[in-house]
Amino acid sequence: MNRLVLFVALFLAHSLVAWAAGPALIPSGYGGGGRFTALAVDPGDPNRVVAGSDVAGLFVSRDGGDTFAPRGAGLGGLAVAGLAFDPGRPGTLAVLTDEGLYLSRDGGDTLARLGDMGYGDRFFGSHLLVPLGDDLLVATRSRGVFRVAWRQAAPAVTPVPGLEGRKVNSLARLGDDLFAATPAGAFVVRDGRFVAANAGLGAGRNLTDMAATPESGLFAVEERSGLWRYDAEKNTWERPGPLPGLPPGAKSPARFKALGLDPAAPGRVFLATHPDYWPYLLFVSDNGGQRFSPVTAFTLAPDGPPNYPTGLESVEALAFGPDGKTVFVADWWNLWKSRDGGNRFEQRHKGLQNTVVNALASVPGQPEAILAATADNGLMVSSDAGTTWARSMAGVVDGHVKDIRISPKDPAKRYLLAEPWKSGDAAGTRTLHLYRTLDGGASWQALPVTVPARTLPGAFASGRPTLLVIDPADDDAVMLGTGGHGLFRVDVPALIRGEASAVADIGRGLSRPVFFGPQSLLAFAEKPGLLVAATVSGGIWRSLDGGHTWTAAAAPGGFVFCLAADPSRPGHLLAGLPEKRLLESQDYGASWKERALPGARPPHIPVQAMAFDPARPGLVAVGTSAYDNKAADGLYVSRDGGATFSRVATETAPVGVTAISPGPGGLWVGFNGLGLWRLPDGR
Repeated sequence: MNRLVLFVALFLAHSLVAWAAGPALIPSGYGGGGRFTALAVDPGDPNRVVAGSDVAGLFVSRDGGDTFAPRGAGLGGLAVAGLAFDPGRPGTLAVLTDEGLYLSRDGGDTLARLGDMGYGDRFFGSHLLVPLGDDLLVATRSRGVFRVAWRQAAPAVTPVPGLEGRKVNSLARLGDDLFAATPAGAFVVRDGRFVAANAGLGAGRNLTDMAATPESGLFAVEERSGLWRYDAEKNTWERPGPLPGLPPGAKSPARFKALGLDPAAPGRVFLATHPDYWPYLLFVSDNGGQRFSPVTAFTLAPDGPPNYPTGLESVEALAFGPDGKTVFVADWWNLWKSRDGGNRFEQRHKGLQNTVVNALASVPGQPEAILAATADNGLMVSSDAGTTWARSMAGVVDGHVKDIRISPKDPAKRYLLAEPWKSGDAAGTRTLHLYRTLDGGASWQALPVTVPARTLPGAFASGRPTLLVIDPADDDAVMLGTGGHGLFRVDVPALIRGEASAVADIGRGLSRPVFFGPQSLLAFAEKPGLLVAATVSGGIWRSLDGGHTWTAAAAPGGFVFCLAADPSRPGHLLAGLPEKRLLESQDYGASWKERALPGARPPHIPVQAMAFDPARPGLVAVGTSAYDNKAADGLYVSRDGGATFSRVATETAPVGVTAISPGPGGLWVGFNGLGLWRLPDGR
């Protein structure tokens, strides 16, 4: 047997054994593209660095913050508000989420829930967890502060009274004293209770952050008046120096939020502007805040993917290594690392897949190509099965790309549906931002479609653009769906000519034309005129005449989120419902029967994405999500066309699945904050 044959045989054997043990997801996306909310460096092992996300749990590094791996299995909340390592026990990590407090004894690989002391807010505080001897002090959004005996086998939790009902933005320890920063100013623990400590602060008391080190002392940030230092002898606050100077064109006065004190470099203070203030700025002082200099050197990694921002975004948190040189900054898009004390920062992206994926598409005739419609970063394209990525947004207004479709007749002809950050809708109308390219995405032509705005039927109707489908019989016609404003057929050449008849409302026959996402409408090349629609609060509907008339088919009044058609068995369809339920049809949606995924079926976990694998008949993947960004239940795979399912094991946080599609080497899976993963074909 020659070496090539032997290699192929071993590869096939390995693949079959791996699939027999259970399918596994392989990270296949790019780093960056999401909001990083918290940072921590293990004082006992500086190579261990952890970053938190607002939607995707944890990212853990074992090499000093150069590469990361997503973690967080078992989290009940996906938004990480705070992180802290135990300085006396390397690897012991506390994680504060919007849902509760968790503890890890192995650096973040596994987590155990300690209690419901959660912190849910758009603007998290920056120092919400503070070690104090054998205890950990924990700040919450509205329940005050708690003391947790985190070194005990069964940690006891005790409230620290005085701040109940207040939002706590930060905690800091100065000697044996515990301080808290709140929108009502500073508080300190006296006789076991928090009391006000605002002497010297003046009128402005919205303290957005607070930090202390033994050498530098205690500092606080007031949103509009900037940096303050606490004089422990006088028990009063004072300004260490003037406000940082603003660059030309920056709006004055500035607003401030994040603060960092380097424990290995006394007097080194970092101060960042508030997320609601632009431009996004970071300043550093080496003399305790007497004078600040702007930090402007932020360099994107040469091997990193192209992202929408080209430099610093809004700073959320800072963390420091023990060497006096290593500084980390987390912002609303990237993670940055400095090796020179904070003068120059370099982007870190490897393993930090923090992207929200809305839709996926493969390219006929290009087996290594995959396209991803993402939030904020727009359309991302890989021509080498995810090894490298590029933005394809020439001519497209920045914002979210909701869906992407490619003509099966001409792969260079593509359509995308965008949602710009600023819609510019006229009163009583909604603009659906349709784009077309005829050159494979090198340039895009804007084809705005203006439709009447409707009164939305409920909070479940987003009103946003949600789906795009190319008419299988005519790739110059597309269908556009929305979360409550209707379903429309667009004759693209007529639209370009400005003809009034170019846009037809084909959703009038639906009881509630509320479409959840890109997989809510099916059209069939083998059945011209047949449409199957999944609607939210309206069930499943069928049309035999391209949308002129509709007939209710299943789940009347029910929430149906997605549909998938089996390419190996014409007429075989699946639909995703709440409570991990499915509907299955063998006759193009004329009749349906209910199925369910295994395990418990909580009411807040629906099936919101699914796809059959055209290369492996019978293989279908189904993804769960969760309402209100709660923990989902992961990805399920069936090898018998949906008759039975098994759950795909993963070490990542239970983030909702938002998109599944065939792609290079198997099915591709997109998440609400964990980017792109591949379910390998095992062949």
